[in-house]
Amino acid sequence: MELQGNSNAAIATLTLYMPGETENVLSMEKFDGMLASVECKNDSIAMTFEDDATFAYAQRVWDWVNGADNHSFVMVAGPGDCGNNTNRMPFVITALQYDEAANKATLAATQSDWITVSHSYDLVVGSVAQTPGDLRARDISKTSSIDFNHDLTGSFALGIGNLEARVACLNCSTAGQFDMEFKISQKFFVPTGASMKFSPKGVSAIAQLKLSGSGTITDSLTKTFDILSIPISGIKIPGVLDLGPFLTIAIGAELSAISLTAGVTSGATGALSDDAIVEMNLLDPTENKFSGWMPTIDILDVTVDASISGGVAVFLQPSLELKAEALGKGFEIGLNMKIPNINAKLTAIASQSGACPKSDPKTTLGVKIGTNIGAALNIKALKSGDESDPLFTLQLAALDKPIAEVCFPFGPEVGSGNLTARWIGHPHKRLPAPLY
Repeated sequence: MELQGNSNAAIATLTLYMPGETENVLSMEKFDGMLASVECKNDSIAMTFEDDATFAYAQRVWDWVNGADNHSFVMVAGPGDCGNNTNRMPFVITALQYDEAANKATLAATQSDWITVSHSYDLVVGSVAQTPGDLRARDISKTSSIDFNHDLTGSFALGIGNLEARVACLNCSTAGQFDMEFKISQKFFVPTGASMKFSPKGVSAIAQLKLSGSGTITDSLTKTFDILSIPISGIKIPGVLDLGPFLTIAIGAELSAISLTAGVTSGATGALSDDAIVEMNLLDPTENKFSGWMPTIDILDVTVDASISGGVAVFLQPSLELKAEALGKGFEIGLNMKIPNINAKLTAIASQSGACPKSDPKTTLGVKIGTNIGAALNIKALKSGDESDPLFTLQLAALDKPIAEVCFPFGPEVGSGNLTARWIGHPHKRLPAPLY
């Protein structure tokens, strides 16, 4: 059973094993082109063959079942084989009767389900590069890559005490995709393997946010706001697999002991390497492996409108939740990111000799900014419905990188005697290239 896409195909392959001496498995599609008619009932399948030769071939394949009372096999009816069925259907065959004159075989059949008949199997779902000649028509065509291309807008209010402020997304977006592979195996209903792989392809994010308002707080305040929350097209094989991703992207701010009378704009871009990969063993976390997730972060322009002091962090926070239900086994995987994250410490300065010594001309007021840029990525796995007891949590990357301190001058020039504040130069002074 396979799923296919196009150039980067999503392949879902279910391989059933019947290792017992009294059981077997057979696809009805094996007889495509040999049958004149098929009639499926609740307790039987009647198959009439085109000629004597094809009927004799089928008898040789099936006679093993009549060799002993406890012999049986699973017959898999493909789409349309039993009338208007759109999905593959498993039947358990326990006996056969032949009508030689009519070239007809009647199979004693009980319709079953995939959980019941799949006591031993391997199920693999994932993006696999294949040449067009390798692709065959299958039940479902669907990509297993998770789309990360989104343009984002939004804002939210921050109000506590006498602080009235707002955080707005001026330029926010994400790009690229995440490829994934999911494997699960069991033997005689005992799980023998369950694993998940994630890797980014062209994944990047940009967050340019503005904090504006007025007021003061003496404690810390953290708030996030979801600007995107959507289910992403998943993969569903009725009775076998239900894989559904859900993407949430939030913007957020963390304030500490801040005094604000205008606003600050800050931003950064973040990108992940295509070489990054995480391989999770959902049955044995000691086998987990990951590499290459440290992102590349670049600062964008920082501007200050007027007096502000305290700690300000603004960030983009994408979260990808993936639920996989396969043949009665369920897992939930959460990939949580804070990328990019811009953390600034701002200090308002007033000095008659010049708030920013290197500015020209010198002014009596200014704001000094020390900025760190960074990111955090982690992944969490749990069994479906068991939120209280995660299987494991992995920290994929943590980055906190300081850049050059900058002073923004404003207010009257030194020695001017003018008590009315005025801007020196452009009101949005740009942050120079960071010094590394």
